[in-house]
Amino acid sequence: MQKKIINLSKGFWDRLGIGLSGLCAIHCLLVPVFVSLIPLWPTLDNFHEYTHLVFFLAIAPAVILSVKNRKNLKSISGYLFVGLAIIFVAWFFNHQLGDYGEAAVTLVGSLLLIRGHWMNYKTKSIS
Repeated sequence: MQKKIINLSKGFWDRLGIGLSGLCAIHCLLVPVFVSLIPLWPTLDNFHEYTHLVFFLAIAPAVILSVKNRKNLKSISGYLFVGLAIIFVAWFFNHQLGDYGEAAVTLVGSLLLIRGHWMNYKTKSIS
């Protein structure tokens, strides 16, 4: 019974990271649609300004904890940390990038995170 619990929690952080990164990607794809549909967008602008920071803060622990004790897999760590850095850059330079640029840059970061978490999850399930 104890071994089964360990196996279930083995890829928890990767599954959480894939879910959060996917949610981030969906957010980036839907925001331009909502921007054109919501006439009250100026009142929601402050809320949207911090969305990427919230995603960054939610995804960062999943990245760090999923690569913990996995120093031999540099490509996976590269995907994860570069994807996380790209999401941070999208948040930090959101005014310079504009809504569409910010969404595109964040989507790239989310895709890198999904790829890295998926690769990490697969290597953990094999070993």
